Amino acid sequence: MEITINKIESHEVDGDASDITSTFDVVENGRFFRITCRSNRYGRNLGLEGKEGLLYVNRDNNLVHWQVVALGGGCGLLIDDDPVEGLSPWALRGVIFAEQNKEAREITITTGQSENCTNQPLLLINGRAQDPSQYLDVFGDATS
Repeated sequence: MEITINKIESHEVDGDASDITSTFDVVENGRFFRITCRSNRYGRNLGLEGKEGLLYVNRDNNLVHWQVVALGGGCGLLIDDDPVEGLSPWALRGVIFAEQNKEAREITITTGQSENCTNQPLLLINGRAQDPSQYLDVFGDATS
């Protein structure tokens, strides 16, 4: 596994400093994804640039899913929910970390051997090795 995350841009939505949209280029095992992260006073959501819907990690199967919800006939909801081929939960964790950590411009996550724990993926932030267990709020149990 090798994931590289680069922050491309960040801007205010409609001039509101509390509503920020950031864009990230994510390359995971040779596959390219452009992910947007919108943060505002109500929370944070991730999506694929140019597409409606949200990205999330399905806890039942540990896969990244893309979900679109729309109003259907008779006041019902139409829900499309599909796994995203080639995008792992680690990639979404890295994007969230990059958004929270304003100093992180490039993040690399790889299955190298970290110095402190051989079961953990290697985390590089701006080219410097870091221990994922120091960031449990985002990376959680680094072995999953």
